[in-house]
Amino acid sequence: MKKYLASFVCLFSFVVCTVAQEAPKPEFPPHTTVLKGYDKVVSTADGARSMYTLWTRSKDGQVYAELPPTFAQKRYFIALTVASGDKYAGLQSGDYYVYWRRYNNKLALIVPDLDTRSNGDPESLSSVNRLFTDTMLLTIPIITIGPSGGPVIDLDSILVGKASKFFGPSVVNREMGGLFKLQKAKAFPLNVELAFEIPTASGKLSSLHYSISELNPKNTYRPRVADERIGYFITSYSDLGKYKDDETKVRYINRWHLEKRDPRLKISPPKNPIVFYIEHTTPVRYRRWVKEGIQSWNSAFEKIGISDALEVYYQDKTTGAHMDKDPEDVRYNFVRWLNNDIGTAIGPSRVNPNTGQILDADIILTDGWIRHFRYEFDNLLPKIAMEGFSAETLSWLASNPEWDPRLAFAHSSQREYVRQQLTASAGRAYGGHPATLVDNTLLGDDEYDGLIGRVSQVNGSCMASQGMAFDVAIMRMVYEIQASQVKADDAVKEDVKEDVKEDVKEDVKEDVKEDVKEDVKEDVKA
Repeated sequence: MKKYLASFVCLFSFVVCTVAQEAPKPEFPPHTTVLKGYDKVVSTADGARSMYTLWTRSKDGQVYAELPPTFAQKRYFIALTVASGDKYAGLQSGDYYVYWRRYNNKLALIVPDLDTRSNGDPESLSSVNRLFTDTMLLTIPIITIGPSGGPVIDLDSILVGKASKFFGPSVVNREMGGLFKLQKAKAFPLNVELAFEIPTASGKLSSLHYSISELNPKNTYRPRVADERIGYFITSYSDLGKYKDDETKVRYINRWHLEKRDPRLKISPPKNPIVFYIEHTTPVRYRRWVKEGIQSWNSAFEKIGISDALEVYYQDKTTGAHMDKDPEDVRYNFVRWLNNDIGTAIGPSRVNPNTGQILDADIILTDGWIRHFRYEFDNLLPKIAMEGFSAETLSWLASNPEWDPRLAFAHSSQREYVRQQLTASAGRAYGGHPATLVDNTLLGDDEYDGLIGRVSQVNGSCMASQGMAFDVAIMRMVYEIQASQVKADDAVKEDVKEDVKEDVKEDVKEDVKEDVKEDVKEDVKA
Protein backbone atom coordinates (compact mmCIF):
# COMPACT_ATOMS: atom_id res chain seq x y z
CA MET A 1 0.00 0.00 0.00
CA LYS A 2 2.82 2.34 0.91
CA LYS A 3 4.45 1.50 -2.38
CA TYR A 4 1.35 2.56 -4.33
CA LEU A 5 0.94 5.70 -2.23
CA ALA A 6 4.53 6.72 -2.84
CA SER A 7 4.07 6.20 -6.57
CA PHE A 8 0.93 8.32 -6.54
CA VAL A 9 2.67 11.15 -4.66
CA CYS A 10 5.54 11.10 -7.13
CA LEU A 11 3.15 11.15 -10.08
CA PHE A 12 1.12 14.02 -8.56
CA SER A 13 4.28 16.01 -7.87
CA PHE A 14 5.40 15.52 -11.46
CA VAL A 15 2.04 16.73 -12.79
CA VAL A 16 2.07 19.79 -10.52
CA CYS A 17 5.61 20.67 -11.56
CA THR A 18 4.71 20.26 -15.22
CA VAL A 19 1.65 22.49 -14.87
CA ALA A 20 3.67 25.07 -12.96
CA GLN A 21 6.30 25.09 -15.67
CA GLU A 22 3.69 25.51 -18.38
CA ALA A 23 1.77 28.35 -16.59
CA PRO A 24 1.75 31.49 -18.78
CA LYS A 25 3.85 34.43 -17.73
CA PRO A 26 1.97 37.54 -16.60
CA GLU A 27 1.16 39.93 -19.45
CA PHE A 28 2.61 42.88 -17.56
CA PRO A 29 4.97 43.27 -14.62
CA PRO A 30 3.26 43.99 -11.28
CA HIS A 31 2.46 47.64 -10.66
CA THR A 32 4.25 47.52 -7.31
CA THR A 33 7.49 46.95 -9.20
CA VAL A 34 6.81 49.47 -11.96
CA LEU A 35 5.70 52.25 -9.61
CA LYS A 36 8.52 51.81 -7.14
CA GLY A 37 10.21 55.17 -6.54
CA TYR A 38 7.19 57.14 -7.76
CA ASP A 39 4.97 59.39 -5.65
CA LYS A 40 1.21 59.44 -6.06
CA VAL A 41 -0.26 62.86 -6.90
CA VAL A 42 -3.03 63.97 -4.53
CA SER A 43 -4.44 67.43 -5.29
CA THR A 44 -7.70 67.47 -3.33
CA ALA A 45 -8.08 68.09 0.39
CA ASP A 46 -10.22 65.00 0.88
CA GLY A 47 -8.05 62.80 -1.33
CA ALA A 48 -10.94 62.08 -3.69
CA ARG A 49 -10.29 59.73 -6.57
CA SER A 50 -9.04 61.57 -9.63
CA MET A 51 -9.97 61.16 -13.28
CA TYR A 52 -6.52 59.68 -13.98
CA THR A 53 -4.32 58.47 -11.13
CA LEU A 54 -0.92 60.14 -11.50
CA TRP A 55 2.49 59.13 -10.17
CA THR A 56 5.59 61.30 -10.58
CA ARG A 57 9.32 60.85 -10.07
CA SER A 58 11.00 64.10 -9.08
CA LYS A 59 14.56 63.26 -10.13
CA ASP A 60 13.78 63.07 -13.86
CA GLY A 61 10.22 64.40 -14.19
CA GLN A 62 8.69 61.07 -15.20
CA VAL A 63 4.88 60.85 -15.06
CA TYR A 64 2.84 57.64 -15.07
CA ALA A 65 -0.94 57.69 -15.36
CA GLU A 66 -3.52 55.01 -14.69
CA LEU A 67 -6.65 55.29 -16.81
CA PRO A 68 -9.97 54.16 -15.35
CA PRO A 69 -11.02 50.59 -16.22
CA THR A 70 -13.93 52.05 -18.23
CA PHE A 71 -11.66 54.33 -20.29
CA ALA A 72 -12.97 52.94 -23.60
CA GLN A 73 -16.46 54.38 -22.97
CA LYS A 74 -15.25 57.88 -22.12
CA ARG A 75 -14.54 60.98 -24.22
CA TYR A 76 -11.83 63.41 -23.21
CA PHE A 77 -11.06 67.04 -23.99
CA ILE A 78 -7.40 68.13 -24.17
CA ALA A 79 -6.89 71.90 -23.88
CA LEU A 80 -3.45 73.17 -24.91
CA THR A 81 -1.70 76.35 -23.78
CA VAL A 82 1.82 77.69 -24.25
CA ALA A 83 2.10 79.03 -20.71
CA SER A 84 5.48 80.80 -20.96
CA GLY A 85 8.33 81.56 -23.35
CA ASP A 86 6.26 83.33 -26.01
CA LYS A 87 4.98 86.88 -26.58
CA TYR A 88 1.45 85.51 -26.56
CA ALA A 89 1.98 83.01 -23.73
CA GLY A 90 -1.37 82.36 -22.11
CA LEU A 91 -3.32 82.47 -25.36
CA GLN A 92 -5.34 79.31 -25.91
CA SER A 93 -3.28 77.22 -28.34
CA GLY A 94 -5.79 74.62 -29.45
CA ASP A 95 -7.72 71.61 -28.25
CA TYR A 96 -8.48 67.99 -29.07
CA TYR A 97 -11.57 65.85 -28.53
CA VAL A 98 -10.33 62.26 -28.18
CA TYR A 99 -10.88 58.75 -26.87
CA TRP A 100 -8.64 55.79 -26.05
CA ARG A 101 -8.81 52.38 -27.72
CA ARG A 102 -6.82 49.30 -26.76
CA TYR A 103 -4.92 47.26 -29.35
CA ASN A 104 -3.40 44.22 -27.60
CA ASN A 105 -0.67 45.68 -25.34
CA LYS A 106 -0.97 49.23 -26.67
CA LEU A 107 -3.35 52.15 -26.38
CA ALA A 108 -4.21 54.41 -29.28
CA LEU A 109 -5.37 58.01 -28.87
CA ILE A 110 -8.03 58.60 -31.52
CA VAL A 111 -9.72 61.76 -32.80
CA PRO A 112 -13.32 61.15 -33.95
CA ASP A 113 -14.46 62.61 -37.26
CA LEU A 114 -17.08 65.17 -36.29
CA ASP A 115 -16.95 67.20 -39.49
CA THR A 116 -19.26 64.79 -41.29
CA ARG A 117 -22.27 63.22 -39.56
CA SER A 118 -25.72 61.84 -40.27
CA ASN A 119 -28.85 62.62 -38.31
CA GLY A 120 -31.05 60.96 -40.92
CA ASP A 121 -32.11 57.39 -41.57
CA PRO A 122 -30.08 54.43 -40.23
CA GLU A 123 -28.80 53.61 -43.72
CA SER A 124 -27.18 57.02 -44.19
CA LEU A 125 -25.66 56.81 -40.70
CA SER A 126 -24.18 53.41 -41.52
CA SER A 127 -22.70 54.73 -44.76
CA VAL A 128 -21.25 57.87 -43.16
CA ASN A 129 -19.64 55.83 -40.39
CA ARG A 130 -18.05 53.54 -42.98
CA LEU A 131 -16.74 56.32 -45.22
CA PHE A 132 -15.68 58.97 -42.71
CA THR A 133 -13.61 57.12 -40.15
CA ASP A 134 -11.74 58.42 -37.13
CA THR A 135 -8.06 59.42 -37.05
CA MET A 136 -5.40 57.78 -34.91
CA LEU A 137 -3.28 60.53 -33.36
CA LEU A 138 -0.66 58.38 -31.59
CA THR A 139 -0.03 55.07 -29.81
CA ILE A 140 1.64 54.20 -26.53
CA PRO A 141 2.47 50.87 -24.85
CA ILE A 142 0.75 49.74 -21.66
CA ILE A 143 3.45 49.30 -19.00
CA THR A 144 1.34 47.67 -16.28
CA ILE A 145 -2.16 47.32 -14.88
CA GLY A 146 -2.71 49.75 -12.02
CA PRO A 147 -4.14 49.21 -8.54
CA SER A 148 -7.66 50.07 -9.77
CA GLY A 149 -7.50 47.68 -12.72
CA GLY A 150 -6.87 50.28 -15.43
CA PRO A 151 -3.93 50.43 -17.87
CA VAL A 152 -0.90 52.47 -16.80
CA ILE A 153 0.96 54.51 -19.43
CA ASP A 154 4.08 56.67 -19.52
CA LEU A 155 2.33 60.03 -19.90
CA ASP A 156 5.40 62.24 -20.33
CA SER A 157 6.53 60.12 -23.29
CA ILE A 158 3.57 61.40 -25.31
CA LEU A 159 3.08 64.87 -23.81
CA VAL A 160 6.78 65.71 -24.21
CA GLY A 161 8.13 63.12 -26.61
CA LYS A 162 5.27 63.65 -29.05
CA ALA A 163 4.49 67.29 -28.25
CA SER A 164 4.61 68.17 -31.95
CA LYS A 165 1.42 66.12 -32.40
CA PHE A 166 -0.35 68.65 -30.21
CA PHE A 167 1.51 71.95 -30.54
CA GLY A 168 3.04 71.61 -34.01
CA PRO A 169 6.64 71.16 -35.24
CA SER A 170 7.89 74.49 -33.86
CA VAL A 171 8.07 73.01 -30.35
CA VAL A 172 10.40 70.18 -31.37
CA ASN A 173 14.12 70.61 -30.74
CA ARG A 174 15.76 67.53 -32.18
CA GLU A 175 19.23 68.41 -30.88
CA MET A 176 17.93 68.79 -27.33
CA GLY A 177 15.34 66.03 -27.44
CA GLY A 178 14.62 64.43 -24.09
CA LEU A 179 15.46 67.54 -22.07
CA PHE A 180 12.48 68.67 -20.04
CA LYS A 181 11.38 69.62 -16.56
CA LEU A 182 8.07 68.69 -14.96
CA GLN A 183 6.61 71.98 -13.70
CA LYS A 184 3.14 70.95 -12.66
CA ALA A 185 1.13 67.79 -12.03
CA LYS A 186 -2.34 68.01 -10.49
CA ALA A 187 -5.08 65.40 -10.39
CA PHE A 188 -8.76 66.21 -9.81
CA PRO A 189 -11.98 64.17 -10.07
CA LEU A 190 -12.86 65.56 -13.52
CA ASN A 191 -9.50 66.68 -14.92
CA VAL A 192 -5.71 66.49 -14.67
CA GLU A 193 -3.26 69.37 -15.20
CA LEU A 194 0.29 68.86 -16.44
CA ALA A 195 2.94 71.37 -17.49
CA PHE A 196 6.44 70.74 -18.85
CA GLU A 197 9.29 73.14 -19.52
CA ILE A 198 11.10 72.23 -22.73
CA PRO A 199 13.48 73.90 -25.21
CA THR A 200 11.60 74.67 -28.43
CA ALA A 201 13.02 74.47 -31.95
CA SER A 202 14.71 77.85 -31.44
CA GLY A 203 16.16 76.75 -28.10
CA LYS A 204 13.89 79.09 -26.16
CA LEU A 205 12.55 77.63 -22.93
CA SER A 206 8.78 77.34 -23.04
CA SER A 207 6.15 75.81 -20.80
CA LEU A 208 3.60 73.51 -22.44
CA HIS A 209 0.43 73.06 -20.40
CA TYR A 210 -2.05 70.21 -20.92
CA SER A 211 -5.49 70.37 -19.32
CA ILE A 212 -7.17 66.98 -19.83
CA SER A 213 -10.80 66.68 -18.78
CA GLU A 214 -13.72 64.32 -19.20
CA LEU A 215 -16.80 65.58 -21.04
CA ASN A 216 -20.04 64.74 -19.31
CA PRO A 217 -22.26 62.78 -21.74
CA LYS A 218 -25.35 63.51 -19.59
CA ASN A 219 -25.09 67.25 -20.06
CA THR A 220 -28.52 68.89 -20.47
CA TYR A 221 -27.20 71.58 -22.81
CA ARG A 222 -29.20 71.96 -26.03
CA PRO A 223 -27.37 73.31 -29.09
CA ARG A 224 -28.86 76.26 -30.93
CA VAL A 225 -28.73 76.62 -34.70
CA ALA A 226 -27.05 79.85 -35.80
CA ASP A 227 -29.03 82.61 -37.50
CA GLU A 228 -27.33 83.60 -40.76
CA ARG A 229 -28.43 87.22 -40.32
CA ILE A 230 -26.15 87.70 -37.32
CA GLY A 231 -22.47 86.90 -36.88
CA TYR A 232 -21.36 84.39 -34.26
CA PHE A 233 -18.47 82.11 -33.51
CA ILE A 234 -19.85 78.78 -34.63
CA THR A 235 -19.35 75.02 -34.57
CA SER A 236 -20.35 73.45 -37.88
CA TYR A 237 -20.55 70.08 -39.60
CA SER A 238 -22.03 68.47 -42.71
CA ASP A 239 -25.16 66.37 -42.18
CA LEU A 240 -25.22 63.89 -45.06
CA GLY A 241 -28.42 62.34 -43.77
CA LYS A 242 -30.27 65.24 -45.40
CA TYR A 243 -30.78 65.52 -49.12
CA LYS A 244 -31.22 69.24 -49.74
CA ASP A 245 -28.16 71.39 -50.32
CA ASP A 246 -29.36 74.17 -48.04
CA GLU A 247 -29.89 71.71 -45.16
CA THR A 248 -26.65 69.72 -45.17
CA LYS A 249 -24.53 72.43 -43.50
CA VAL A 250 -25.39 72.64 -39.79
CA ARG A 251 -24.06 75.57 -37.77
CA TYR A 252 -24.37 75.81 -34.00
CA ILE A 253 -23.84 79.02 -32.06
CA ASN A 254 -20.97 78.84 -29.60
CA ARG A 255 -22.62 79.91 -26.34
CA TRP A 256 -22.64 79.42 -22.59
CA HIS A 257 -24.93 76.98 -20.82
CA LEU A 258 -27.02 79.56 -18.96
CA GLU A 259 -30.35 78.63 -17.39
CA LYS A 260 -32.71 80.51 -15.11
CA ARG A 261 -32.67 79.31 -11.54
CA ASP A 262 -36.42 79.95 -11.41
CA PRO A 263 -38.03 79.84 -14.90
CA ARG A 264 -41.24 81.38 -13.49
CA LEU A 265 -39.52 84.71 -12.87
CA LYS A 266 -39.26 87.35 -15.57
CA ILE A 267 -35.69 88.05 -14.42
CA SER A 268 -33.96 85.30 -12.49
CA PRO A 269 -30.38 84.64 -11.39
CA PRO A 270 -28.72 81.74 -13.26
CA LYS A 271 -28.35 78.19 -12.03
CA ASN A 272 -24.64 78.41 -12.71
CA PRO A 273 -23.22 81.88 -13.40
CA ILE A 274 -20.33 82.52 -15.75
CA VAL A 275 -17.33 83.14 -13.49
CA PHE A 276 -14.26 85.06 -14.64
CA TYR A 277 -11.02 85.57 -12.75
CA ILE A 278 -8.74 88.54 -13.40
CA GLU A 279 -5.19 87.19 -13.43
CA HIS A 280 -2.80 88.44 -10.77
CA THR A 281 -0.47 89.81 -13.48
CA THR A 282 -3.00 92.55 -14.22
CA PRO A 283 -1.71 95.88 -12.80
CA VAL A 284 -3.66 96.87 -9.69
CA ARG A 285 -4.35 100.32 -11.14
CA TYR A 286 -6.33 98.76 -14.02
CA ARG A 287 -8.07 95.84 -12.29
CA ARG A 288 -11.15 97.83 -11.37
CA TRP A 289 -11.73 98.89 -14.96
CA VAL A 290 -11.21 95.36 -16.30
CA LYS A 291 -13.76 94.09 -13.78
CA GLU A 292 -16.30 96.77 -14.68
CA GLY A 293 -15.80 96.00 -18.36
CA ILE A 294 -16.65 92.34 -17.80
CA GLN A 295 -19.61 93.12 -15.56
CA SER A 296 -21.05 95.52 -18.13
CA TRP A 297 -22.18 92.45 -20.08
CA ASN A 298 -24.70 91.67 -17.34
CA SER A 299 -27.06 94.28 -18.77
CA ALA A 300 -27.15 92.31 -22.04
CA PHE A 301 -28.09 89.08 -20.25
CA GLU A 302 -30.81 90.87 -18.28
CA LYS A 303 -32.60 91.45 -21.57
CA ILE A 304 -33.04 87.68 -21.90
CA GLY A 305 -34.22 87.37 -18.30
CA ILE A 306 -31.02 86.44 -16.45
CA SER A 307 -29.59 88.71 -13.77
CA ASP A 308 -25.98 88.66 -12.57
CA ALA A 309 -25.01 86.21 -15.29
CA LEU A 310 -21.33 87.05 -14.86
CA GLU A 311 -19.35 87.08 -11.65
CA VAL A 312 -15.82 88.47 -11.49
CA TYR A 313 -13.09 87.81 -8.92
CA TYR A 314 -9.53 89.02 -8.52
CA GLN A 315 -6.66 86.58 -8.40
CA ASP A 316 -4.08 88.20 -6.13
CA LYS A 317 -0.56 87.04 -5.39
CA THR A 318 -0.15 89.26 -2.32
CA THR A 319 -3.19 87.92 -0.48
CA GLY A 320 -3.12 84.48 -2.12
CA ALA A 321 -6.71 84.85 -3.32
CA HIS A 322 -7.51 82.22 -5.97
CA MET A 323 -3.80 81.52 -6.55
CA ASP A 324 -4.60 77.80 -6.40
CA LYS A 325 -6.40 78.14 -9.74
CA ASP A 326 -4.39 77.75 -12.94
CA PRO A 327 -5.48 80.01 -15.80
CA GLU A 328 -4.78 77.11 -18.17
CA ASP A 329 -7.17 74.82 -16.26
CA VAL A 330 -10.20 74.20 -18.49
CA ARG A 331 -12.52 74.61 -15.49
CA TYR A 332 -11.72 78.30 -15.03
CA ASN A 333 -12.25 81.39 -17.18
CA PHE A 334 -9.51 83.99 -16.95
CA VAL A 335 -8.77 87.47 -18.24
CA ARG A 336 -4.99 87.47 -18.59
CA TRP A 337 -2.61 90.42 -18.82
CA LEU A 338 0.47 90.31 -21.08
CA ASN A 339 3.25 92.91 -20.93
CA ASN A 340 4.48 92.30 -24.48
CA ASP A 341 4.31 95.84 -25.93
CA ILE A 342 1.57 94.79 -28.37
CA GLY A 343 -1.87 96.34 -28.56
CA THR A 344 -4.48 93.62 -28.87
CA ALA A 345 -7.12 91.59 -27.06
CA ILE A 346 -7.75 87.98 -28.13
CA GLY A 347 -10.15 85.20 -27.19
CA PRO A 348 -12.57 83.77 -27.70
CA SER A 349 -13.16 80.35 -26.11
CA ARG A 350 -13.02 76.56 -26.22
CA VAL A 351 -16.19 74.67 -27.03
CA ASN A 352 -17.62 71.17 -27.05
CA PRO A 353 -17.17 70.16 -30.72
CA ASN A 354 -20.40 68.18 -30.62
CA THR A 355 -22.69 71.01 -29.56
CA GLY A 356 -20.90 74.37 -29.51
CA GLN A 357 -21.24 74.74 -25.73
CA ILE A 358 -18.51 77.03 -24.38
CA LEU A 359 -16.37 75.10 -21.91
CA ASP A 360 -13.61 77.57 -21.16
CA ALA A 361 -12.71 81.15 -22.09
CA ASP A 362 -9.31 82.73 -21.47
CA ILE A 363 -9.04 86.28 -22.81
CA ILE A 364 -5.70 88.04 -23.13
CA LEU A 365 -5.27 91.80 -22.76
CA THR A 366 -1.95 93.42 -23.64
CA ASP A 367 -0.19 96.51 -22.35
CA GLY A 368 0.26 98.04 -25.80
CA TRP A 369 -3.28 99.43 -25.62
CA ILE A 370 -2.33 101.62 -22.66
CA ARG A 371 0.50 103.25 -24.59
CA HIS A 372 -1.71 103.59 -27.64
CA PHE A 373 -4.53 105.24 -25.68
CA ARG A 374 -2.08 107.63 -24.03
CA TYR A 375 -0.66 108.60 -27.41
CA GLU A 376 -4.15 109.17 -28.82
CA PHE A 377 -5.33 111.21 -25.85
CA ASP A 378 -2.15 113.22 -25.25
CA ASN A 379 -0.86 113.72 -28.80
CA LEU A 380 -3.43 112.86 -31.42
CA LEU A 381 -6.77 114.06 -30.05
CA PRO A 382 -5.65 117.68 -29.43
CA LYS A 383 -4.53 117.93 -33.06
CA ILE A 384 -7.72 116.33 -34.37
CA ALA A 385 -9.80 118.68 -32.23
CA MET A 386 -8.12 121.70 -33.87
CA GLU A 387 -8.76 120.55 -37.44
CA GLY A 388 -11.02 122.87 -39.41
CA PHE A 389 -10.82 125.80 -36.99
CA SER A 390 -10.84 129.14 -38.80
CA ALA A 391 -8.47 132.00 -38.11
CA GLU A 392 -11.23 133.77 -36.20
CA THR A 393 -11.65 130.76 -33.89
CA LEU A 394 -7.91 130.41 -33.40
CA SER A 395 -7.64 134.09 -32.55
CA TRP A 396 -10.50 133.81 -30.07
CA LEU A 397 -8.90 130.75 -28.44
CA ALA A 398 -5.66 132.70 -28.09
CA SER A 399 -7.57 135.22 -25.98
CA ASN A 400 -9.60 132.53 -24.19
CA PRO A 401 -7.17 129.62 -23.69
CA GLU A 402 -9.38 127.96 -21.08
CA TRP A 403 -11.54 126.79 -24.01
CA ASP A 404 -8.63 125.52 -26.11
CA PRO A 405 -8.93 121.72 -26.67
CA ARG A 406 -5.16 121.41 -26.58
CA LEU A 407 -5.22 122.76 -23.05
CA ALA A 408 -8.22 120.66 -22.03
CA PHE A 409 -6.60 117.42 -23.23
CA ALA A 410 -3.29 118.20 -21.51
CA HIS A 411 -2.48 116.60 -18.18
CA SER A 412 -3.06 118.90 -15.22
CA SER A 413 0.67 118.98 -14.51
CA GLN A 414 1.38 120.09 -18.09
CA ARG A 415 -1.34 122.70 -18.62
CA GLU A 416 0.68 125.75 -17.62
CA TYR A 417 3.48 124.70 -19.97
CA VAL A 418 0.98 124.09 -22.79
CA ARG A 419 -0.63 127.48 -22.10
CA GLN A 420 2.76 129.21 -22.48
CA GLN A 421 3.47 127.36 -25.71
CA LEU A 422 0.09 128.33 -27.16
CA THR A 423 0.61 131.98 -26.22
CA ALA A 424 4.06 132.02 -27.81
CA SER A 425 2.81 130.47 -31.06
CA ALA A 426 -0.45 132.41 -31.34
CA GLY A 427 0.97 135.00 -33.77
CA ARG A 428 2.68 132.60 -36.14
CA ALA A 429 1.51 132.38 -39.71
CA TYR A 430 -0.34 129.21 -40.67
CA GLY A 431 0.99 127.50 -43.75
CA GLY A 432 3.30 130.43 -44.50
CA HIS A 433 0.42 132.61 -45.72
CA PRO A 434 0.36 136.21 -44.37
CA ALA A 435 -3.44 136.28 -44.26
CA THR A 436 -3.36 134.27 -41.04
CA LEU A 437 -1.60 137.13 -39.26
CA VAL A 438 -4.67 139.34 -39.52
CA ASP A 439 -6.06 140.55 -36.21
CA ASN A 440 -9.77 139.85 -36.25
CA THR A 441 -10.34 142.54 -33.64
CA LEU A 442 -9.56 145.29 -36.17
CA LEU A 443 -12.39 146.78 -38.20
CA GLY A 444 -12.18 148.44 -41.59
CA ASP A 445 -8.83 146.98 -42.59
CA ASP A 446 -9.29 147.95 -46.22
CA GLU A 447 -6.30 145.96 -47.34
CA TYR A 448 -8.20 142.72 -46.74
CA ASP A 449 -11.78 143.80 -47.38
CA GLY A 450 -13.46 141.28 -49.68
CA LEU A 451 -10.28 139.25 -49.83
CA ILE A 452 -11.98 136.15 -51.14
CA GLY A 453 -14.88 137.83 -52.93
CA ARG A 454 -17.39 137.69 -50.10
CA VAL A 455 -19.42 140.89 -49.76
CA SER A 456 -20.23 140.04 -46.16
CA GLN A 457 -16.57 140.13 -45.23
CA VAL A 458 -16.06 143.74 -44.16
CA ASN A 459 -13.31 143.54 -41.55
CA GLY A 460 -9.79 142.20 -41.47
CA SER A 461 -10.69 138.63 -40.54
CA CYS A 462 -10.10 136.09 -43.27
CA MET A 463 -12.58 133.38 -42.28
CA ALA A 464 -11.01 130.89 -44.67
CA SER A 465 -7.38 131.88 -44.34
CA GLN A 466 -6.21 128.41 -43.39
CA GLY A 467 -7.99 126.87 -46.34
CA MET A 468 -6.68 129.62 -48.61
CA ALA A 469 -3.13 129.07 -47.38
CA PHE A 470 -3.48 125.36 -48.04
CA ASP A 471 -4.86 126.04 -51.53
CA VAL A 472 -1.94 128.36 -52.27
CA ALA A 473 0.52 125.74 -51.07
CA ILE A 474 -1.11 123.09 -53.25
CA MET A 475 -1.15 125.39 -56.26
CA ARG A 476 2.50 126.21 -55.67
CA MET A 477 3.30 122.52 -55.52
CA VAL A 478 1.30 121.79 -58.68
CA TYR A 479 3.01 124.66 -60.48
CA GLU A 480 6.43 123.40 -59.45
CA ILE A 481 5.60 119.89 -60.57
CA GLN A 482 4.25 121.11 -63.89
CA ALA A 483 7.23 123.40 -64.38
CA SER A 484 9.65 120.57 -63.71
CA GLN A 485 7.68 118.36 -66.09
CA VAL A 486 7.83 121.03 -68.80
CA LYS A 487 11.57 121.32 -68.30
CA ALA A 488 11.88 117.57 -68.55
CA ASP A 489 9.77 117.52 -71.71
CA ASP A 490 11.87 120.30 -73.22
CA ALA A 491 15.02 118.41 -72.41
CA VAL A 492 13.59 115.32 -74.09
CA LYS A 493 12.61 117.37 -77.12
CA GLU A 494 16.12 118.79 -77.37
CA ASP A 495 17.56 115.31 -77.13
CA VAL A 496 15.18 114.14 -79.84
CA LYS A 497 16.10 117.10 -82.05
CA GLU A 498 19.79 116.34 -81.68
CA ASP A 499 19.17 112.69 -82.44
CA VAL A 500 17.13 113.61 -85.51
CA LYS A 501 19.83 116.01 -86.70
CA GLU A 502 22.46 113.33 -86.37
CA ASP A 503 20.26 110.84 -88.17
CA VAL A 504 19.63 113.32 -91.01
CA LYS A 505 23.32 114.09 -91.31
CA GLU A 506 24.13 110.41 -91.53
CA ASP A 507 21.41 109.87 -94.12
CA VAL A 508 22.68 112.82 -96.21
CA LYS A 509 26.22 111.55 -96.01
CA GLU A 510 25.11 108.13 -97.18
CA ASP A 511 23.09 109.63 -100.03
CA VAL A 512 26.02 111.81 -101.13
CA LYS A 513 28.33 108.83 -101.05
CA GLU A 514 25.93 106.84 -103.20
CA ASP A 515 25.59 109.72 -105.67
CA VAL A 516 29.36 110.11 -105.92
CA LYS A 517 29.75 106.40 -106.50
CA GLU A 518 27.21 106.50 -109.31
CA ASP A 519 28.88 109.52 -110.92
CA VAL A 520 32.26 107.84 -110.78
CA LYS A 521 30.84 104.72 -112.35
CA GLU A 522 29.34 106.75 -115.20
CA ASP A 523 32.61 108.59 -115.77
CA VAL A 524 34.52 105.33 -115.91
CA LYS A 525 32.10 103.91 -118.44
CA ALA A 526 32.40 107.00 -120.55
